[in-house]
Amino acid sequence: MRGIFISYRREDAEGQAGRLFDDLSAHFGRDAVFMDVAGIKKGLDFRRIIDEHVASCGVLLVLIGKRWLSATDSKGKRRLDDANDFVRLETAAALSRDIPVVPVLVQDAVMPTEQDLPDVLKELAFRNGTELTHARWDSDVKLLIEDLRPYLETPTTAALAQPTRDQSPVATARGTPSGSRRPISRSLWAAGGAVVVFGGVAIFGYQLWQDRPTVQGPTSAAVQDRTLAAVQAPPATEAQRRPDHAAATTLVATKPALKAADEPSKVDPTAAQAEAAKAAAAKALAAKAATVAAARAAAARKDADERRSREEAERSAQLAEEQRKRDQEARRIALEQAEKNRIAAEQAAGAKMFADIATAVIGSRQNNRR
Repeated sequence: MRGIFISYRREDAEGQAGRLFDDLSAHFGRDAVFMDVAGIKKGLDFRRIIDEHVASCGVLLVLIGKRWLSATDSKGKRRLDDANDFVRLETAAALSRDIPVVPVLVQDAVMPTEQDLPDVLKELAFRNGTELTHARWDSDVKLLIEDLRPYLETPTTAALAQPTRDQSPVATARGTPSGSRRPISRSLWAAGGAVVVFGGVAIFGYQLWQDRPTVQGPTSAAVQDRTLAAVQAPPATEAQRRPDHAAATTLVATKPALKAADEPSKVDPTAAQAEAAKAAAAKALAAKAATVAAARAAAARKDADERRSREEAERSAQLAEEQRKRDQEARRIALEQAEKNRIAAEQAAGAKMFADIATAVIGSRQNNRR
C-alpha cells in the first residue's frame, strides 16, 4: 500500500495538519502517513527524506489555510516565490511526477488561482480539492478517507481483499448451483460421443479377428508316403509302362492336387501374422480414439468449470460493489442528517439565547422606568 504525504506550512495550518495526521494514521496506519515533524528521524537529511517520500507516496495533501499564499520570510519576501521553500519543493515534486495532489482547504480559506501561484505550481489551481471545517471535521475527514482509498490500494491488495467463494450469494440462497447448465450439457455430449466411438472401433476389431482365414493342417501321412514312393520308384521299361499307363496318368493328375494341398501350409503362417498385426493395429487405434475422446471430455469439463468460476467471481464483485455504493450512500445520508440536526440545534439554541436576551432587556427597561 502506498502512502499519504501531508504538506503544510507551520505558521499557517500546523494544528489542522497534526489533527489530520492523527485521524489518517488511526485509519490507514502510522506507516502509511508521512508528515515532516513525525516522519523524519533525528540525524537524517530532511531534504532527501522529503524527496524520497514524495516520490514514493500515492497521494499528496496540500493543506491551504488563510496564510498559505501570503506567508513571508524574515526579509518580507513571499515564501512561495522562494525556490528553496519546502512547501513549494514538496508540491512541485509531486506535480512534476504526476502524483495525485489534493488541495485541502482549512480555516475557511479559498482556492488559489493560477495568477496567485508561481509557474511550477500553476497546475495546482486546476486540481480538484476538498474542505475541512471545524464544525464538520469528523464527517469531512470520513469523506476524505473514502476519496483517498483508491490511491493507496495496489492491484495486488485489491485482489486479495476480494473474498473467494465456491458459490455466488444468489446461488447459495436459492440452494442451486450458479452459472449456466450449457457447459455441463456439452461435457455430457462429449463423453457420450467418446463412448460411441470406442464401442464402434472395438466391434470393428472384433469382426476382423473373427473373419481371419483358418490355417490348414499338414497333408496326411498316407498321401505323403504314396507320393514319396512314386517319386523314388525306378524308371519302368517300355513293356511295363503300357499296362500301367492308367496308373501313371492317375499319378500325374494327383501331383498338382498334392502340390495344391501343400501350398496352404506354406502360406498360412504369414497370413496369420498379418491378421494378428491388423487386430493389434485396430486395438491400438481404438485405445488412441478412447484416449483422445477422454482428453476432449476433460478439456470440456475444465473449460466449463473455469467459465463458471469466472461468472461467479464477476457476480460476487458486482454484488460487493453494489453493497459498497449502498453503504457509502447510507453514510452520506446519515452525515447530512446529522449536520442538519446540528444546524437545527444551533438555530434553536440561538433563538433561545436571543429570546433570553430580549427578555432581559425588557426587564431591565421596566426596572429603569420604575
